[in-house]
Amino acid sequence: MTTHPPPLAASLEPERQARLATIGQLAASIAHEVDQPLAAIALHAHAALRCIERAQAPAQAHAALCAVLEASQRASAIVKSVRALAGQVRLERTACRLDAAIDDVLAEYAADVRRHAIACRVTVAPGARTVAASPVQLRQLLRNLVGNAVDALSPVRGRSRSMAIRARVGAGGEIVVTVRDNGTGMDAATAADAFDPLATTKPHGMGLGLAICRAIVDAHGGRLWLDANPDHGATAGFALPRAAHAHPSTTSVEAVHG
Repeated sequence: MTTHPPPLAASLEPERQARLATIGQLAASIAHEVDQPLAAIALHAHAALRCIERAQAPAQAHAALCAVLEASQRASAIVKSVRALAGQVRLERTACRLDAAIDDVLAEYAADVRRHAIACRVTVAPGARTVAASPVQLRQLLRNLVGNAVDALSPVRGRSRSMAIRARVGAGGEIVVTVRDNGTGMDAATAADAFDPLATTKPHGMGLGLAICRAIVDAHGGRLWLDANPDHGATAGFALPRAAHAHPSTTSVEAVHG
């Protein structure tokens, strides 16, 4: 008679079971986060190959290969960031330009914004341009929230699609950022469970994006929340410490994308 060993986790003592679960979540988190840069690497590598095969201008192949390099560097930085969240390394926190980080993330989603005709408005209030954060993790945080908004907007029919990103100085001096969309939305119960690992409403989602966001915000001593809008869509928000040596600004920054 063939015998089968018990599942690995069941055969281990609780401490090792917890460590195994952490390793599994870490691996899943890395897979979730590097999916986009790996797709960009493949896309631009194919573009470079087509340029070479068709003997097109070297500048086009050069631009595609530069994009491959940038995406691979981003993937490497993301892996280091996820390891930091697991407590294996500590990433340096600096005074990060929030408006620049928002622009970088929106540039990554520019094709999706155009394809789905999403009107995107960015407003950064005076004094809210700089936060104390890891540059890589700040972009991870924004990337997940913007990506969720784009995913929620893509199936919308019968009304215009819009996304608004706003940054302001909170009552306690922290920097408050919100990402609001008028997409498919969610009920209050779904919003309450959204930060739990593996909780997802997406057909092909892993349910890790918001859990990673929560880990990033917790590591920075900040706050994270998600609200269902009264009309359409949802609003995700976070608060991070303001950079200690932020330069004062008296003008707000506004931009329209899409």
